[in-house]
Amino acid sequence: MSKPNFAIASLSLGSCLYHSLPTKVQVAASLGYDGLEIFIPDFEVFVDEVRNGAHRQLFPKSFTLPSLSTEALERECAKAITTMADGLGLSLPLFQPIRNFENFRSEEELQAGLDGIERWLKLMEHFRCDLVLVCSNYVPGRPITDDYTFEMYLDAQVHAFTRLGYLAAGYNVRIGYEPLAWGTVIDNWEQVWEVVRRVDLPNVGIILDSFNSLGNQYADPGTSSSIRVGQTLAGMMENLEKLSRTIPGDKIFIYQLADAVKPAQPVSDGPDAPRRMTWSRASRVFPCEPCEDELPIRNVSLDEVNPPSGYLGFLPVVQMTKLVQATGYAGWWSLEVFNKSLLEQDEGCTWRHGRRGIDGLNNLWEVISDEHSGDIPSIGTPELVEEELSESDESLGSFEATIDHVAPVPRKALVRETIEEWQVQTELPIQ
Repeated sequence: MSKPNFAIASLSLGSCLYHSLPTKVQVAASLGYDGLEIFIPDFEVFVDEVRNGAHRQLFPKSFTLPSLSTEALERECAKAITTMADGLGLSLPLFQPIRNFENFRSEEELQAGLDGIERWLKLMEHFRCDLVLVCSNYVPGRPITDDYTFEMYLDAQVHAFTRLGYLAAGYNVRIGYEPLAWGTVIDNWEQVWEVVRRVDLPNVGIILDSFNSLGNQYADPGTSSSIRVGQTLAGMMENLEKLSRTIPGDKIFIYQLADAVKPAQPVSDGPDAPRRMTWSRASRVFPCEPCEDELPIRNVSLDEVNPPSGYLGFLPVVQMTKLVQATGYAGWWSLEVFNKSLLEQDEGCTWRHGRRGIDGLNNLWEVISDEHSGDIPSIGTPELVEEELSESDESLGSFEATIDHVAPVPRKALVRETIEEWQVQTELPIQ
């Protein structure tokens, strides 16, 4: 397995309130990243700064602001960022996020959503970027009712992403659909994969994010343990093993990485902020960050079924990464970390977070590629089977039945290994 390209989302280098997009490009390149995800608010602030006279050194002398429309200014700003990044050897692998592309109840609503996205599709050639992230969402109210069922909602998403896929193809752009941990209706990989599978277009795929997957299906900041009620590491591994034999590697368009620390006390849902959203905004950390005395460590546990990770964060990110790679995925590893520390205003903020991120990626790569672990087996293209979605993991059967009777022999060893690693590290008995 060759070393993946490393990227970081521009948002993870500091808030756009205090740190400009050109600064983030410079820092990412200087620290050795291969790519930078462009976060839309970062770009919008950059456009406003240019409109107000800043960053003129990034533009040709012939650049005349008063003569430009908003669309033309955005185009020139995209070119300027791309030229700067290219000059520093930095790629722009992803543009994100497109929000609120769901819950359409009419063709008029859907067309308005498509028109809004087309604004960004027109810029992709100027960013030399061919991938746009569309995420699931917190939807206020009661989107699912007796008269509008989950199945109807999913059918509407299939129709919407089919329309979007054809629109994006006209711009040579791919669409990656990502489930957010706090999505009201769509909140896990199985639901998103069902949409992607049914759309069946080459430029529509899934985006996997370690935090959004594990933060929903393994963790729950609303409980005293921060673990989802009834969930275990073995159960989470069973779910991820199913992922690894369900989704072909080439339909994973990018793999985003983040871990998280446990909250000091359980987090409750707010009127407009689900608890996982609140937790996400304040408590993500980079993968494989070491436990340090000066940092708040809240992942210590004596629970044999949910042992500590050995890192600053408590999610099984290493184990998930192994099983994502087992799909045959060979694309980017890209960091997407939100944390209240990103609001720090000093110039060192971007460097501190960037350094922590690149160190975390290198640590993760070292763990994954360790010679004692051997190469991660790939099962190639999985057989796609029609199946109904489940709101729980009960439909997956038992963990032992799954790995003994379904998974190929190399995969059995891999899945068992990921569980045994945690147990050995914490001197827990292997069941």
